[in-house]
Amino acid sequence: MKADYDLNYVKLAPLYDAFMEGIDYEEWVSYVEEIIDKFGGHVHKVADLACGTGNSTFPWALRGYRTWGIDLSAEMLKIARMKAEEKQLKIEFLCQDLRRMHLEESVNLAVCFQDGFNYLLNPRDLEEAFKAVYRNLTKEGLFIFDLNYLPRIVPQDNEISFIDDDRCSMAWRSRFLEEEQVWEIEVKGQIKKLPAGENTFYEKHKERIYETGEVWSLLTAQNFTILGTYQAFTFNPPHHQTSKIVFVAQKV
Repeated sequence: MKADYDLNYVKLAPLYDAFMEGIDYEEWVSYVEEIIDKFGGHVHKVADLACGTGNSTFPWALRGYRTWGIDLSAEMLKIARMKAEEKQLKIEFLCQDLRRMHLEESVNLAVCFQDGFNYLLNPRDLEEAFKAVYRNLTKEGLFIFDLNYLPRIVPQDNEISFIDDDRCSMAWRSRFLEEEQVWEIEVKGQIKKLPAGENTFYEKHKERIYETGEVWSLLTAQNFTILGTYQAFTFNPPHHQTSKIVFVAQKV
């Protein structure tokens, strides 16, 4: 998960990488490069939206792309900048709302992975984010992003998961609010290296589930051309059991 709201991931930010352990960001970038090749794209400038602590951003810079990372969480970006400095990577991390994103120069590719756009709970907000992406892309620039889809969410309703290691103890519960079409995740935990009174946290995260047709309509309303919709990591069309859908659009 990636937060688009600064009230979330405040205390959780230092633990975010543990929370997302197991995600292969290199695989994501390789998959996107396959999509770029499939549609004959020419990409040398990339904006990684809802970039979190930068793990999804670093592979782009390591592969030679000029890279920007955008997130609304100042705490997450602080960690991202520290890690980029350690890796000696030149990446510009910007603390911006995706709905009002502004880059000093246009990019050829905007990406948003690990359900960043699901954090926009209102279709109007998603439309504003798509509008901002369109403004910041070059002509024929590509827009590639994923969204969690309903079948993945429902089986996790009221599921409780745990992490317990030398850094933290953490439990989170998910439930699906059907009327709102929102997946709600409550996270409680204890950071073991902090003193008593400062080491506990509670955060609540919400993700809106969007139907594919609704997303298509919002994209075309901003003059994007839809190039494809796929099951993640494939070029197969999504179906009713698809857990994560990848959208590929182009500015015309």
